[in-house]
Formats: sequence, structure tokens, C-alpha cells
Amino acid sequence: MKLLSLSFLLVGFVAVAEIPSNVQNEINLRVKHNINPSIVVGLYENGQSHFYTQGPIEKKQAIAVTKNSVYEIGSITKTFTSLLLATLVQDKKVRLDDAIEDFWPKPFTLKTTENQPINFKHLATHTSGLPRLPYNLMAFSKDPYANYDRNQLIEAINNTEISNTGQYVYSNFAVGLLGETLSVIENKTFNQLIEQVIIKPLNLNHTYMQLDQVPQELMVQGYAGKKPATAWNFKALAAAGSIRSSIEDLLAYGVAYTNSNNPLSQAMQLTTKPHFQQGKLVVGLGWHFNDGVFWHNGGTDGFRSILMVDSKNKKVVAGITNHNINDVEDIVAHLMNPSNPMKKFDIPLSISDEDLIPFIGEYKQIETAKTIQITHKNHKLIFNTRGQKDQTLQFIGEDTFKFGIMKIKVKFNKNEAAEVDSLSLMGWGKPQKYKKTRPMSQ
Repeated sequence: MKLLSLSFLLVGFVAVAEIPSNVQNEINLRVKHNINPSIVVGLYENGQSHFYTQGPIEKKQAIAVTKNSVYEIGSITKTFTSLLLATLVQDKKVRLDDAIEDFWPKPFTLKTTENQPINFKHLATHTSGLPRLPYNLMAFSKDPYANYDRNQLIEAINNTEISNTGQYVYSNFAVGLLGETLSVIENKTFNQLIEQVIIKPLNLNHTYMQLDQVPQELMVQGYAGKKPATAWNFKALAAAGSIRSSIEDLLAYGVAYTNSNNPLSQAMQLTTKPHFQQGKLVVGLGWHFNDGVFWHNGGTDGFRSILMVDSKNKKVVAGITNHNINDVEDIVAHLMNPSNPMKKFDIPLSISDEDLIPFIGEYKQIETAKTIQITHKNHKLIFNTRGQKDQTLQFIGEDTFKFGIMKIKVKFNKNEAAEVDSLSLMGWGKPQKYKKTRPMSQ
């Protein structure tokens, strides 16, 4: 899981004025230029929920995503797990400082190298000392969690030396164990518990614990880079990342944390209190805190998601995309606080022939006498230097252009009179500056 700084996912859409136009435009550009196959965002503010969705359910289909389309939300599942724990604490079935091993049939031991027991709070705050993943998980398989069962989990516990308890180490292993422990206590599967205790009471009608529960027409295809990703399935580590949900449900889940009248309000208050601090890192039960906002993100082989809640100002933002690399955390952070900038991608923008004219000319590097010619053809600038093939330049904004197939940029500089007087060549070894020696005819 990546920790955030908050000083800070054929085309269809749901357009509403409350999602700012700059955010809509950014989403449109990212989908249009295949940075993200689809993105869905939700915003709750001033007592109203608003959504913006863009892109197809699958690249080869013309069916647009909607606010009810279902995505993998990955590690946001951990907040559901901790909420389930909080309900058992409320019902006095467990205490946060109870030892985990006390709730499992013997022989089962879970102690540190100093012979200290690991408790529920350790697991929910990532301070147990358990590693990120069990050693016996096939982590690099296409569906790594699908066949990992309770027996393998117990085997991993019995063969893992636990150290650094009391320090933050993000752990799917720990939260998976937490979910299985709650299952043992209640004598029900983890999936049954989440459905009965959280999904149904909160009326999350498009949230699912298993892949085969998702209606085919709502299922979004995930992508690992440019390739379709394998949908993930879970057994014993379900508590760490198994849930699938829609942007409408994910937002509603976040909004419930701002509503003191919901049936899980007291349990939610327990999860969103700080329970551990290490330097600037502040952790609740399953949640992370930053500048008054509690949040969690998620990632699987084909999806990225994030949920942020400002309970004081009753503002909630959520975002999901079906791409494993290009997340939408910057968009969600910007919606939460507009002073947080959105990432800049080198997306080609339109520019008129008239606006291209000032860039045309010959440019010379004083130290080496190398020259670059910038010409104009077919509504594009053409970059030429001796011995090299002509390159078409694509405008990406702020007097900057990029090569079509190489990671090289040309930034044109202006003098005090707002006239182009030089260019900077970036991405071709060290940055190089060329002075404009004369304009060139078109």
C-alpha cells in the first residue's frame, strides 16, 4: 500500500455540475488517451452525492461504465474487516488487547520472539510484526490468493518468526489472520459476516464478496498495463482485499462514517479513533489519518481505488479505475482539497496553426554550433537536426512539445517581450539549450 501525502480512477458519462469541470476534463483526457480504461469518482458534500463516470466496462465493448458498475476495491476491504472487529468489541465478545491465540483451537500459538502474545489491535493497526505476505503464498501467480486456505495460513503462522512488534509494517498477512480469527469466533465464514454485519445493514446493493455473485452486466474488466488482468479470488486472506463494489456503494460506505444515526455508528467511531502513532504516521483500526482526513486505498492486479472521509466537514470522496498502475488518488485528493494538484500527464493537446508560427525557426547551441530546425507541416511542428530523422512534435501545453515515440520534450522559452528566443531539449542526455538565431519561413 502506498501512503499518501494530503497537504496534501465508446465513452459514457454521468455529468453533474458538482463535480468540477476541471476534474471532468482531466478524467475525459485520461480515458481518451488510454491512460486509464475507465474512471469513476464520487463526491459527497453539503448532504448530496454526485458522480462522474467515463469509459467502457471493457475495452472491446461499447457498454459504458455507470455508478453501479462493479470494480475490485482491494485493500479498502481492510476497513470493512476492522469495522467487523469493532462490532465484536462493542458486543463484548472480544477486547482489542485480547491475545489472538486464545480464540483458536490448540495447538495454535502467536507470540513474538520475546514470547509476548499478538492481539487484535496489533493486527488491525499493522503493528503485529507479521510480514506483508505469508512465506508460502504464491505471490507472483495470476490469482495469488485464490487457493490459499486456512491450513496454509496456520502453517505460515507456525513457521514465521515475529519481530518488530509495535512498529508499523503494512501486512496483508495480519489482516487476513484477523478476518479468519473473527470467522472462528462467530463460527461463520468471513464473507457471511461482512454481508450480514455491514453490507446488508448499510444497504450496499452492489457490493460483493465473491466474483460469482457479481452480475455479468455490471462487471468491469481490469487491466495490468495494456493486458486484461485476471480477476482475483480469495479464501483465507479474504479480509485483506476481496471486496468488489461500485462507486455508488463505496461512496455510501464512506458517507456512513459521517452519519451518527446509522446502525454501525459506534463501531465506526471506534475504528476511526487514532490507535497507533509512529512519527507523522497515525493509524486507526484499518484507517490511516492525514490532516483531519481518514483514508484507505486499494490495488489488485487490474484495479486501483481510494476512499477519503472528512467526518468533521461531512465530506467524502471516492475514486476507482480499472488499471493497475495509473491510479486516481491525485484526482480524489484534489476533490477533497482543491489545493492538492492533479498529476500532469503528457497528453497531446490541440493548438492552432497560428499559435505554432512563433516557434518556427533555426536554433543554435552556442557551445557546439549544433543547430535544430523547427518547421511546420500538416498542422504540426517538425523537429530536424543534422543526421537525424524528422520528428513530429505533439503539443502538451505551456509552450512544451514532445516527440511522438520517444520520451523527449522540447520546451520553448520566451523573453520579457513574450517572444520565443530559445528552446530547451530534455530527455536526450543532459538538458540542452539552443538559442533562436533566425525565424524560418513556413
